[in-house]
Amino acid sequence: MSSDKIFKKNTVGSLADNRSVLLGIQIGPLSFWLISFLIIPLLVIIYYSFCQKTAGGGIEHIFSLENYIHFLKTPVYRKVLIKSFILAFNVTLVCLLTAYAPAYYIATSKTKNRIFLLILLIVPFWTSLIIRNYSWILILGREGIINVYLMKWGIISSPLNLLYTSFSVVVGFVHWALPFMVFPIFLTINGINLDLINAAKNLGANNFQAFLRVMLPLSMPGVAAGCLLTFIMTFGSFVTPVLLGGSEDVMITMLITERFLRLYDLPFGSAASILYLTLMLLFIVIYDRIIGLKRTMNM
Repeated sequence: MSSDKIFKKNTVGSLADNRSVLLGIQIGPLSFWLISFLIIPLLVIIYYSFCQKTAGGGIEHIFSLENYIHFLKTPVYRKVLIKSFILAFNVTLVCLLTAYAPAYYIATSKTKNRIFLLILLIVPFWTSLIIRNYSWILILGREGIINVYLMKWGIISSPLNLLYTSFSVVVGFVHWALPFMVFPIFLTINGINLDLINAAKNLGANNFQAFLRVMLPLSMPGVAAGCLLTFIMTFGSFVTPVLLGGSEDVMITMLITERFLRLYDLPFGSAASILYLTLMLLFIVIYDRIIGLKRTMNM
């Protein structure tokens, strides 16, 4: 073998080794993170979901589907799932109707004003979620600002029951989740060539027709991404329904937390967690079939 061939062989081998090292450096921390904090805990929860709680509060390590069957057969738990879905859907719808106009305004503003408006949008994140929910308690309570001024102006004679209702939960969720709807829509509209709108107007379309036939269809990837993100985050939220909701506003995450922390029923809590995760994965699959995740990612 000639020296040139030996040199080329050693060079190729060295490059391959370097690529392997670089690849290990790149995916090593991510793999460790996923295995340690996602895969292993998930496998533990799956294992416990097939166990049984003993009469003394211990765990009987036997394979059983009793926890899943009990959850699916109990009307109360099915009602909790339906309530969680309805609340998440309502919040997503309100966020969409509320977020599109400011997202469009920010995306079409001057760069200097755009930065300022985006900063205003993320200001609520500088405050704890618990503090923001407590602020709504002060606003919506029977002696809150709304009831005080409505009674002062003679509009109502007795305080309205605004707090600890589905209405207060939706309000708290919208306050928290609105930026997650605005940002995807803003990013999509920001990438749209506004000359297309002008072209539509030159062809005879008015402002509404140009928006309806050009801007809205082109901004749908951002709308789809915002709806998916808002729905999943709302469905899996815990703090807001606990602080602002009433006895009829129990969500699946509250049920899981109660089973783990108050009743110490790890097997049933694990089964409820796996059912919740399965439901979310099923929702994403259906969402992908109807709208398409590729379209959502191509914002």
